[in-house]
Amino acid sequence: MEAAEYDLIVAGAGPAGSACAITAARAGAHVLLLEKDRFPRHKVCGEFVSSESLDLLDGLLGKTKLSAHMLVNSARFFVDGKRLSLPVSPAAQSIPRYELDAALFQAAQSAGAITREGITIHEVKSKAVFQVTTSENSLTAKAVVNTTGRWSKLTQFDVSGKEKCLGLKAHFSESSPPSSVDLYFFPGGYCGVTPVDGNSVNACAMVRADVARSLEEVFAQEPELRRRSQSWRALFPDVTTSPLYFREPETEANGMMLAGDAAGFIDPFAGDGISLALQSGVLAAKTILPFLAGKCSWEQTLDEYRTSYHRRFVPAFRNAARLRTAFAGPRWARTTAFALASMPGVGRMLMKRTRARS
Repeated sequence: MEAAEYDLIVAGAGPAGSACAITAARAGAHVLLLEKDRFPRHKVCGEFVSSESLDLLDGLLGKTKLSAHMLVNSARFFVDGKRLSLPVSPAAQSIPRYELDAALFQAAQSAGAITREGITIHEVKSKAVFQVTTSENSLTAKAVVNTTGRWSKLTQFDVSGKEKCLGLKAHFSESSPPSSVDLYFFPGGYCGVTPVDGNSVNACAMVRADVARSLEEVFAQEPELRRRSQSWRALFPDVTTSPLYFREPETEANGMMLAGDAAGFIDPFAGDGISLALQSGVLAAKTILPFLAGKCSWEQTLDEYRTSYHRRFVPAFRNAARLRTAFAGPRWARTTAFALASMPGVGRMLMKRTRARS
């Protein structure tokens, strides 16, 4: 690495980490972005990029361009043999994480951030400056943002008594898939299916560990999904992540600022995970810049970030949790939620409430 001292070290180069690094580096900060894996790589994700964040994504990528992707202009809900269709307008896009994360990482490098793959952070200590121990060397930074995901080794939260779930994802061949995100609900979980291109789909599920442990088992939980998946051919093996726990969002831990899934994990069916990651990464960087300019303390910076994060993002987390509890709950809850969402204008209103505030 070129230096051992930085203004900002960002741990994790998913959408939140790269968005944070890009924003800070463009403002002139000396930024180091570290990623334990190597790109490109698959991640468990519905790969649905909501329209609210497409302009933000374009701005972050700058001259780093993505290839053309499928537009998603409707959402279909399958619940107990019934189907509900809602428009997605403006249209969202389906962008594989295999390509998205690599492009954002490249954009961070182009913005002036120092980027490193295959580097594991072992420990972060917060003193007068942050001391960061990695698999290669020891570093110091004025600020550290942790974006290493919902089950970060750098932050441990109390999840005792929480329901344990797992996430599974793979791409499958399907000729001419519909331009919709299809959500199949069943007791204990759900599976979302989104077109990748004209010949394949992404299937991503969140399920209780006692209900299913593979996508094949997930597909068997819902009749319409089981029928649809019979002609599919897997394009790569299941990618899994576990355990998944839902908790109240936290914006700091061990002195570090948190962004992306490290701060809060929104229900995947809401389709706003990538958007929230990008937005929280940008917010973290913008909040840190006055601190780097000597205008405020780190404690004041953390307070400002906490206030802004809770105002913009926490309502979406809570609304999504309520809908997930209903649609993946007991039959009476699923029936009630479906009937409510089917009322004119109500379904779109519920979807809007799972989106972050500007």
